[in-house]
Amino acid sequence: MSALFRGTSCSKCSTEYYGERVMALIMNVLTEGEPLYRLPEFFEATDTENLFHDGIEPDNLNDDALGRGLDQLAETGLRTVLGTVMWEAASRETHSPRVVHSDTTTVSVQGDYETDDESDQALNITYGHSKDNRGDLKQYTVGLGVDQHGVPVVGDILDGNASDKTWNVDVIENLSRWVNTDELAAYVGDCKVVSKETFEAADEFDIELISRLARTYNLTNDMIETALDEDNWTDLGAFSEDDDAATYQTQSFPGTLYEQDVQCVVVRSSSLKEQAENRIEQDLESTEEDLSDAVDQLADRSFACEEDAVEAAAEWLADHDEDCFEIETDVVETEEKKSRDSPGRPPKDWDPYKTVYKVAVTVQRDEQVIKTRKEHKSCFVLVTTLTDTEEWTGEEILELYKDQQTVERRFPVLKDPKRVGPVFLNRPDRVEALGYVLILALLIYSLIEQRARRALATAEEPMKLAGGPKTRRPTGRRVLERFENMVVIVDDDGQRIIPANVDVPERVLELLDLSVEVYGVEDE
Repeated sequence: MSALFRGTSCSKCSTEYYGERVMALIMNVLTEGEPLYRLPEFFEATDTENLFHDGIEPDNLNDDALGRGLDQLAETGLRTVLGTVMWEAASRETHSPRVVHSDTTTVSVQGDYETDDESDQALNITYGHSKDNRGDLKQYTVGLGVDQHGVPVVGDILDGNASDKTWNVDVIENLSRWVNTDELAAYVGDCKVVSKETFEAADEFDIELISRLARTYNLTNDMIETALDEDNWTDLGAFSEDDDAATYQTQSFPGTLYEQDVQCVVVRSSSLKEQAENRIEQDLESTEEDLSDAVDQLADRSFACEEDAVEAAAEWLADHDEDCFEIETDVVETEEKKSRDSPGRPPKDWDPYKTVYKVAVTVQRDEQVIKTRKEHKSCFVLVTTLTDTEEWTGEEILELYKDQQTVERRFPVLKDPKRVGPVFLNRPDRVEALGYVLILALLIYSLIEQRARRALATAEEPMKLAGGPKTRRPTGRRVLERFENMVVIVDDDGQRIIPANVDVPERVLELLDLSVEVYGVEDE
């Protein structure tokens, strides 16, 4: 932990800033297709001996050294190394996780990355469903699981077309290697957690699940209809103090999924209701326009006999069956002016009109059906193997699921272009090694944030952020911003000192249980 703040002689010397600068430099160089000879230039103003080791000079930190480092990492058991570091960090810094929030994201890469099909160990960098909306690029996948504080406890670099379902099964089967599952309340994930294989693995390893049940399941529709029929909602209010925060209502029902007993929590959200109403209104307006055009086209048709008109009306109704509209047709007998095939004066017995049959259509909205559809779309269903509704209420299940944003907020730290640009390395094993390095960096970043928040929870005063505001729950980025103006210089005797005009963030160091000694400076 303390190594994060080991000093440099440049004016921007927090290690997080240093790490971001190095990674940005590396990625920018790789993206531009240039060699990494610029890396030593970056370290020219850096106290590399204090940051790395005695005797380490900027020229030692070149492209060959970086490549060798990634190669050595690739030759190790990367997952085991990461798991060991995470376990050690958890034992020193945090308590055993109460929950694990899991999710995956994709990272787009430059280059072809031809994978040797004979190698089972090589990372398969390939095309897949891109969460970056970059279907034109190959990618790899990052699987991440964090605890309730956002500290990573599970991390994997996966193939670009890796299955979320397969990864979740693998994590559940190996979760006891990384956390104390006896103290784990639940494994929380998105709807891809819900599968027969995941439920069987969770049951085998005695791990509880919480997830959102996709609308493709009949159980989802059944539970929502049951909740709307019973109309016995529990008002939970908002989970945030924001003025525009959504409010929630819940109802819980027992159910069965993949031959296991589950608790289904039907959630009605004011935010989802507003979205559903807007979306449905737009769909209705579009459907009304289409129906109006279709009605006009049918009205232009004439039929010689009533039977043909009735048949055409039936076919039209079958093609325009809309649940949210009441549509009626009526066959009307009318007169229509005939056209003559030959020119000149018509004969005396010529009748200029003929009897035809038209189809009249009336269209109006079915307000009751529309209301029901809006109510249905304003609900979603959470499914959990925590079936004791007295111990685990709908409110508690919803609160744990809503904390899924804890893991989602970690992905931008891994993918922020200011930290990591588009990746291009010449071998998949190096990309994999770099991916695990980034997860380790995220672990350290998260521990900084958690250590500061834990100390501030019992502190008399909140922490002052850069720019003046104060908070008791700073992000890792806002903590590290306080070190951006630190400067360390080396005097003629080779001693590292902090200039007198530098404002040392001593309060922040204290919150992190550190001192200026991490900069190679004696603490007076």
